[in-house]
Amino acid sequence: MQQYELIRLRCLRDGEPIKKVARDLGLAPNTIRKYLRSTGGPKELRYERSTKLGPLVGVIDDLIRSTPKITATRVGTILREQYDANLIIGESQLRKVVANRRKSINPGEVFVRAHYMPGQVAEFDFTPVTIMLAGILTVIQIFAMRLNYSGHFYARASHRVDRPAIFEGLLGAVQAFGGLMHTAVFDNPKTAVDKVLRGREREQNPVFAAFCGDLTLGVEFAAPRKGNEKGGVEGLMGYIEDNIFRPLSSYETLEEVNADLDRLALINLDRIHSTHRERIGDRFLREQAVLRPLPQHLPRPCVIEYALVNKFAEVTVGTNRYSVPGRFARQHATVEVFDRRIVILVGGKMAAEHPRAVGNRQMMIDPMHVIDVIDKKHRSALRALAFAEGRLPAPLLRLRERLIERDGPQATKAWTSVLKLAKTYSLADVAEVVEAALARGTFSPTEILFMMRQRDRSIAPLELGEHREMPACSAQVIDLSAYRIEHLIEVA
Repeated sequence: MQQYELIRLRCLRDGEPIKKVARDLGLAPNTIRKYLRSTGGPKELRYERSTKLGPLVGVIDDLIRSTPKITATRVGTILREQYDANLIIGESQLRKVVANRRKSINPGEVFVRAHYMPGQVAEFDFTPVTIMLAGILTVIQIFAMRLNYSGHFYARASHRVDRPAIFEGLLGAVQAFGGLMHTAVFDNPKTAVDKVLRGREREQNPVFAAFCGDLTLGVEFAAPRKGNEKGGVEGLMGYIEDNIFRPLSSYETLEEVNADLDRLALINLDRIHSTHRERIGDRFLREQAVLRPLPQHLPRPCVIEYALVNKFAEVTVGTNRYSVPGRFARQHATVEVFDRRIVILVGGKMAAEHPRAVGNRQMMIDPMHVIDVIDKKHRSALRALAFAEGRLPAPLLRLRERLIERDGPQATKAWTSVLKLAKTYSLADVAEVVEAALARGTFSPTEILFMMRQRDRSIAPLELGEHREMPACSAQVIDLSAYRIEHLIEVA
């Protein structure tokens, strides 16, 4: 192209002879004349090199049509076994030929650019990311919902992809947006879809359908393996990973992760929309104005399960066990499974609440739930699981050891009496007083109780001024004039 430009400048602009220009550039005069007659510059010639597979192209095409996912390696094996045993061709060249034939037979899908009205459509999905959580390499799940018109989004982190996590994400998103969009597009996970039917028909999970109905949120499901139907949230996931989780990030709690996600959503409002070249925050203000109002009574983002409290006063949820006070043993319970917590109801009243276990086959046992049982079976305090594995503060365990050294088998009864103080005071306060008692060299339950009452800050001093019904009090004035010093001396 540079020669083409130079030839035309020297011959047409400067008027130099063709032979002189050809001699200087090392070209034939006819080439110079061809460039002077043409316009648009020389055209690059593209052609495919002939290969040993030329006679077998038809066979390759048939294999690709019959088996679209067939690999180049398998194509080469079939060609050698069935058509040419002496065929020798490099692996890379075989891949190129098969790839070119695949493109000609199955050209790439053509997409139609979509146009969205404010408040019309949102997309939501989950994606796994790897972080260091409390010093442990952990895979967490990021829920994200994106408004298709404005590009504004909401995201939160969870340990799992289940219905409570979806419900928490959906509820958090519509509350953050300040309203409801007309339709939300989702994938076809088992948590939401029991069965994929013909076309766009789906047999929704009843629990998922009930929650969306309570929220008055319409949900559409993308076609299987068609990520482009929710390409907005797919691209958003990459944006979130690039800006928060790459390189590997370290956090102590999921709350810290969610704080970073909230900050990124605010930063996103100041970005320029890649298609419309307009600030996302300005588009969101227009979209927020047309969102539907939230229902007056929002649904609880939980799944209801029913269980029988076993003889150990535990309820099983999945593979994990959660304790309740001993008085509820062998009764029927209703369990509200949230994303991060478990609430257990017995007789319509809350019996216990626990953080939801992250893994499997875990025991979430509150030592306060077994105090009444231990009071009657004090010897079992030595081997009770509720007091093991760090569930009790260390000072209380040291007190138990000291009492056992002093009193032997009867020690657990005295120790249980100290433990019962946690029913009136907090377990942390009891542990603090026990720590002080051990430091002073005493471990008598009576003395610990006395120290506990001394430091009890819940007993406020009596303010007489607040009790208007009490009569006013005044000091009595005593007349001492009758007691003269002379009289006192005579008496002495």
